[in-house]
Amino acid sequence: MTYNNAPDLPQCLDALQSHAGEAWVVVRDCGSSDLTIEIAERHPVVNQVLAGTNVGFGAACNEAVDSLGPDVEMVLLLNPDTSIDCDLADLLEYVARFGEFGCVGIQQQSFDGDLVWSWDKFPTVPLEWQKARKKPLLQRSPAGYTDDRRVDWNMGAFLLIPRAAFVLAGGFDKGFFLFYEEIDLQQRLARLGRQTHYVNKFHYRHDRSDKATLWREVLRLNSRRAYDRKWLSRFETLQCQVAQSYRWIQDVIRPQRDRDRRLVIPRLLATWGLIRAVVPPEEIEGGVDSWSSVRPFWAESGKPAPRNVAQ
Repeated sequence: MTYNNAPDLPQCLDALQSHAGEAWVVVRDCGSSDLTIEIAERHPVVNQVLAGTNVGFGAACNEAVDSLGPDVEMVLLLNPDTSIDCDLADLLEYVARFGEFGCVGIQQQSFDGDLVWSWDKFPTVPLEWQKARKKPLLQRSPAGYTDDRRVDWNMGAFLLIPRAAFVLAGGFDKGFFLFYEEIDLQQRLARLGRQTHYVNKFHYRHDRSDKATLWREVLRLNSRRAYDRKWLSRFETLQCQVAQSYRWIQDVIRPQRDRDRRLVIPRLLATWGLIRAVVPPEEIEGGVDSWSSVRPFWAESGKPAPRNVAQ
């Protein structure tokens, strides 16, 4: 899925041409206003470009998977700001040992070669308090990235999923515009008995530049509350909100990054559902790092949240 990714896309497609030249490559563009579509249409590795409105990450990926021919058995969902530097055929041969798995992720690195965390546990109250109190976590340390392991979920920048498993789970829940859609999918896969694996032998590179705008942070927390409503009880959700609020207040006292103090107020408001991000982002007037990128909870602000439907 692409959205105004002209600076990143050539590198991503070049890497696919080098390491996955036999793959059928589909680019689903979400209303880009830059040269993204032209770059995709000109690149020799791209087999199909789907241009449409900005329906969100999950819905766009669903459309791309639906467009594939019936002979495609494995799907790789890849962010446009990534670059794979491993042979895809070798990876496919390697993961065959897992049998009927749900999802595979591989080691994530920055373009400087630094290790970047890419797996985690499903959201729970104890985990939220561990993060709020900044407790050491295996998934946020180099020790968590030394061997293959079963994990709850892998980051959506690189997801290898058997098409049969993707279809069995119903694809992404398109009620999530962005963020938590991959966690929700892997939660459903797990409940269907399809395990998620982290593979350490292979890796890809991902642009990890600071993207924490006010809009993205509010949207991320909006999506988290939608995930909680779907998978946690009301009491568990409340406890998670308290833990997150504690975390944001600690960022005022001891911020780890300059942005943390700046984003405390919008994070607190979004944690308690008082503001919502405007989606799609092209409807924002004033920029994604301004207060015009959000709306109070009672105002129309975009796509409806996923309903709490039993899975």
